Amino acid sequence: MIIIVDMKYTYRATGLARYYTGYFEALINKFTEMGVGIVSKSFNPREANIKVKHESEVAIIKLNPQGDDIIVSFDVHKTLEHRSLEVAKTGLRFFSTILTGGSPVDATIYTIEDSFNYALSGQGGYLASTVANAIKDTAEELKHKIEERIGREEEKREEAESLASSVKSRILTLEEELDILKDEGKNVSKVAARVERARQLYEDAMLDFNAQKYTDAIAKLEAASRLLDRAESLLSEIY
Repeated sequence: MIIIVDMKYTYRATGLARYYTGYFEALINKFTEMGVGIVSKSFNPREANIKVKHESEVAIIKLNPQGDDIIVSFDVHKTLEHRSLEVAKTGLRFFSTILTGGSPVDATIYTIEDSFNYALSGQGGYLASTVANAIKDTAEELKHKIEERIGREEEKREEAESLASSVKSRILTLEEELDILKDEGKNVSKVAARVERARQLYEDAMLDFNAQKYTDAIAKLEAASRLLDRAESLLSEIY
């Protein structure tokens, strides 16, 4: 008679709690890409569950946001013979840690981490390996995408900041020139209208910038810059 038991593996997806929903969706997609059958799934702000199946093996994955991280744990249903072998190996690792000077707490922490690596290696069976690799790869891919997005956002922020500085300086210079020409009795209405509109666009762009809407800010600053180009051209004709 074959007895089915559970084997528990745990992984900490560090720094991804803010992206909990995205991680859940990406993990679902990863299983689909890997050809793992999804039996069921559920999601709420405190816990998400995914049940997957491959041949005679079933895994139940739980996702729990904790602080800045997501704790991902899963059980794989396996035969008693396989479970007995893993228990024996885990026990040897536990006592080996103690014999080499580690505390029982250190040994427990070590074996938890080592257990996930054991699943990754394939020694825990096909489904355990597949699920473990999907969990880890999804976390690493999501982190990479986040880092790339942050990098692009930083580039946009710097571009917007540089444009804003240039536009503001040009507006101030033109406004000074207009004041002088007005005192001289020159008609500067066409130039003044463009400079005023450029200032409005600049102020709107700064609101976007402060809201971290850098793409919108850049678009408005570029429009302001084009208006200032025209204003400077008209100004040269007045002189």
